[in-house]
Amino acid sequence: MQTITAQQILVPKKVYIGDAAELRCTFNNPDANLKELVKNGTTEISESVELFSNDFDIKSITISQTGVDFYQLTINFIPWKTGELQFEPLAIPETELLLEFQPIQIVSLISTEGANATTLRDSAAPLLIPGTAYKLYGSLSGFIIFLIILIRIIVKRKSIIFYLNNKKLLRKYKKNKKQALRQLRQIAENHKLSDLAAAENIQRILRNYLEVRYDYPFTKAAASEIAKGWLEVTGGILSDEKTDALNDISAAFIRTDYIRYSKNGTFNPEEKNELIEQISNRIEILEKEEKPEGENNA
Repeated sequence: MQTITAQQILVPKKVYIGDAAELRCTFNNPDANLKELVKNGTTEISESVELFSNDFDIKSITISQTGVDFYQLTINFIPWKTGELQFEPLAIPETELLLEFQPIQIVSLISTEGANATTLRDSAAPLLIPGTAYKLYGSLSGFIIFLIILIRIIVKRKSIIFYLNNKKLLRKYKKNKKQALRQLRQIAENHKLSDLAAAENIQRILRNYLEVRYDYPFTKAAASEIAKGWLEVTGGILSDEKTDALNDISAAFIRTDYIRYSKNGTFNPEEKNELIEQISNRIEILEKEEKPEGENNA
């Protein structure tokens, strides 16, 4: 039986005891039985596997295909234990594949931080010569005012530097996005370009875009390493919408690789333009600014 270690993401990032949560595990495998298992779309396998414990309740286990030979297994569960939670390896039905899981952390609803803290009694004020207390308090007040002004100057200076650097970075990202979208449109409009050349150019444009956007050497990464690369640079903390967009871009690398290296590989009718349109939409999603929690995203 083949053992697989997947890239896993816990949703939400911080799970409390008794909360409903999802563990999403993404992996790559060419197993034919696995393709057959998900041929009709998302397949629930909860009743076909054994993954039980007193530490959690399993609500459902599903598996779906996210790209060519790429799959996502999702476990919906409720934890009943705080601290480290470890799922046992899962044998995927109808295959010879064994999926291993990494430990996850469950947070307690009750924080014990500071429970044993003690408070010392305030010390008595020192005895002073009559009249010196006013001078001492005046000097102390002057020092505090000076310290506040100095801190505000330092904070303001750092804020200005941060603002300028952030504006410079945003201009760089905006230029990078416009360049990538313009080059993709040129490929769609060039009807004389062969499918092989179009696939190569699409990959080159995406690699350059991702390298500038995430400061990671995507231009040197293989197509199968793209998903691993952006998981490494983002730490899996992106929103679900942006995570899905990056998954679609990873799938586009797999498809264009097939066109490039498969004998007589070609796009289906209208597939090239549809793929370019999908990639352009995903780039727009990646560039969309996300508002803090509690505000509606425009």
